Amino acid sequence: MVWEGVKPPTEPAGYDPNNKYADPVLYYKHREAKVAAEYVKVAEAKLIRKELKKCYKESGVNYQQKCRDLAQEYLAAIKGTGVYRSNSGPHDEPRWELYNAGVQK
Repeated sequence: MVWEGVKPPTEPAGYDPNNKYADPVLYYKHREAKVAAEYVKVAEAKLIRKELKKCYKESGVNYQQKCRDLAQEYLAAIKGTGVYRSNSGPHDEPRWELYNAGVQK
């Protein structure tokens, strides 16, 4: 038997996000798939950050011009990404307006 690799969990068929607790099994499969997708986003952001660090080191004093696109790509990759968001409930979506300028309301 040949090893086929790891198959990440997929979104369950028949899951109703409006009635999350109707079927507990589908709910937990949904959460597992959501966490797996978030881990992929985190891993992609880490790869971009690694390339950005490399660009900073290689560019020297011209890093602001040479690494601008990569820095913007990294900022877009980390926005709203994180496994902490995998919990279902009233706080599913991040509220970025609370964290502007480091001041919480």
